[in-house]
Amino acid sequence: MIESPHGRLYFWGERALYIGPGLAATVHAHHAIQFCISLSDPVRFRTGPDTQWQEYAAAVIPTNQPHESDVAVELIASLWVEPDTVESRRRSVRPLSSRGIVPLERARLGSIAARLLACWTERWDSAGAAALVEDALNLLPPGPSAPAAGDARVARALEILSSAPGRRMTLAHVAAGVSLSPSRIAHLLHAEMRTPARRYLLWLRLRDAIQALAHGTSITDAAHAAGFADAPHLDRTFRRMLGFTPSAALRVSKFVQDGPAERR
Repeated sequence: MIESPHGRLYFWGERALYIGPGLAATVHAHHAIQFCISLSDPVRFRTGPDTQWQEYAAAVIPTNQPHESDVAVELIASLWVEPDTVESRRRSVRPLSSRGIVPLERARLGSIAARLLACWTERWDSAGAAALVEDALNLLPPGPSAPAAGDARVARALEILSSAPGRRMTLAHVAAGVSLSPSRIAHLLHAEMRTPARRYLLWLRLRDAIQALAHGTSITDAAHAAGFADAPHLDRTFRRMLGFTPSAALRVSKFVQDGPAERR
């Protein structure tokens, strides 16, 4: 039995889990990899206005994959996970990035769908939801036994970007921090993240705004706290990266307290 008309968003920085009513979303793309599991009717996705709609009981949407949905399903679970963490590399999350929307068979989910429904109906706390997310990620095939170390300069550049005050940082400043030219570090970052550095910073600001909203901050104050010019700027970014506005999200969901500290 669904006990509340409002969804719940569990937010842990590098991960988030939403369970509740689905929203129709315009074409958008985000840095995180998204796992969608319908807990009611199938969800419909397409990758753009010139492509066919497809129904999915469950699907993986890769990083930066344009997509939209046209049916507001009664109940859905969506998990977002950052693709740049060691954990994502270990679990073969990153290789999904070039495969388009990947359907998942319900049989492969095992007890995960039932536990997601229990998380919803029994109002699990953040710790219980975090353990469920961990088990959901274990459904992915194992990656290399030891994740590739990668380019240390790229790792350092990501640290500089992530620690930038107000998420405001010029590429020249990042390049100086790793002793490379702006054009070279821009190339390396794009190859690593499959997105330009400027867009990655915008994604981090969006995460900051969501975290502020999770603590009860108004949309206007969340926009300013996250480095956006104003609430309309945050609205546009929300729509471009998530397919709907923060006010639309707040109408159908409420936030659950933050979970464990971010993991790398």
